[in-house]
Amino acid sequence: MHVLPQVDSSPSLPRTKRVFFALNDYERRVFFPEYLAAELDALNGEAHWRTDELPSPAYWQTMMQELQPDVIVSCWSTPAVPFSLANAGSPLAYVCHLVGSVRNLVPRTFLERGGLLTNWGDIAGKTVAEHALLLALAALRNQPGWRPIINGPKAVPWRSGTMRLQPRSLYGRRVGIHGFGHVARALIRLLQPFDVEISAYSAGVPTGLMRSAGVTPFTSLLELATRSEVFFDCEALTPQSTASINATVLAALPDDAVFVNVGRGPVVDEPALVREAASGRIQVALDVVCKEPIDPASPLASLPGVILSPHIGGPTFDHFPHCGQRALENLARYLRGESPEALITPELYDRST
Repeated sequence: MHVLPQVDSSPSLPRTKRVFFALNDYERRVFFPEYLAAELDALNGEAHWRTDELPSPAYWQTMMQELQPDVIVSCWSTPAVPFSLANAGSPLAYVCHLVGSVRNLVPRTFLERGGLLTNWGDIAGKTVAEHALLLALAALRNQPGWRPIINGPKAVPWRSGTMRLQPRSLYGRRVGIHGFGHVARALIRLLQPFDVEISAYSAGVPTGLMRSAGVTPFTSLLELATRSEVFFDCEALTPQSTASINATVLAALPDDAVFVNVGRGPVVDEPALVREAASGRIQVALDVVCKEPIDPASPLASLPGVILSPHIGGPTFDHFPHCGQRALENLARYLRGESPEALITPELYDRST
C-alpha cells in the first residue's frame, strides 16, 4: 500500500486536499501496479485508502461523513457517492472514476452544482473497436462452423471446408455504424484498410462531423440498415435509443448481413434479434446482451450461428494500468488547480449507462 505524504493541516495552514481511493485490493493491484508507485507518492495530497472489501451502506455513509474527502477515486466496487457529499455544501469537488459507467455512482446533481467527474475517456474506445472488428471478421468467416469441419472426416479434401463454410471477406463491404462516440470513431479508423464504404446514424450528431471523418451520414436507422452489409451498433443507451434496433430495422438488413453489437444490449429488441438469428437470414455477433451475464437458457446462447463474447470489448486487461496512469495525471492536474481531462459533462452523463 502506498500512502501519499501527509501535509500539516493545522489551523494555521490551509487544509490539504483529501484524496480517498475507494478501491478493493484487486482493483488497486491491476490499476496501480508497482511501476506507478513513484507517481502515487509524488501527488501533493493527503491519501486515504479503503481497507475493507465491500463496506455496508451504513458504514460507507459514516466513513464518508467522517473523512469529508475532496476527491474520490472510484472503480467497479465503489459504492454510490452519498447524496450528502454529492450535493452543495460538501467539500467533495472531484470524482475520478477509473472505468466507464458513472450513472450509478454519482447523481447528476453533483455535476449541476459544479462537481468534476472523469472516467477512462477514450481509452476504451480503441479496444472496443478492435473487438467489434474481431466479431465482424469471425462472423464473415463463419467461425461457428469451424469446429465441425476440424473434427470431421480427415479424408475429405481441405478445400471442402471452404465450400461448406462459404467464408466471406470484409473488403469492399458496405458498413453501417449506429453511434458516433469514441468507439465508432476508433472503428472507422480500423476499417480504413478494408476499402469499405462507411455510413452512420446517431441521433443529435451533426452530419458535418460524420462527413469530416469520411463517413456518409444517414437520416434514420431504417435507411442505414437497408444499406449495410455489416452493421455495427456502438450507440449509447438512452431513453431514445432503447430498443431502437427493432424488428423493422433488423428486417431491413440485407440477406446474409452481419449484425455486431458492442454497445449496450437494451439498444436492441432482443426477441426480434432472436427471430432473425434463428431464421439464418443474418449472422449475429454480440459482446453485449440485455441481461448480463447471459443466461444459459437464453435462446441466443443456444442458436448455433450466433457468436457471443462475455462483454470483454475493453479496455483489455493490459490497458488497466493506462487507466490508472490517466487517473494519476488527472489527480495531479486537479491538485495543481488545473482542469482534468476526459471530463463528463451533463450531456455526456445523460448519454452514459
